[in-house]
Amino acid sequence: CMGSSCFARGNSNALVELESYIEDHNLSDKVVLEGHLCTGRCNEGPYVTINDKEYTGVSPDFILHLVEKALEE
Repeated sequence: CMGSSCFARGNSNALVELESYIEDHNLSDKVVLEGHLCTGRCNEGPYVTINDKEYTGVSPDFILHLVEKALEE
């Protein structure tokens, strides 16, 4: 979610981490980043969806773990 609440709670930093990770690991053909405005889960943010799995309270440090796990599956 790139709504103002999630963005302010850390998704702005998570986005930077993700973009760097994708570029550094040449994953642009495997990973698609899509930002959406408010998903209505502001109280649970930062909110992230990966392969239709929803995650709440995701810290920028933990986002790369989630992506690596998804890439293994």
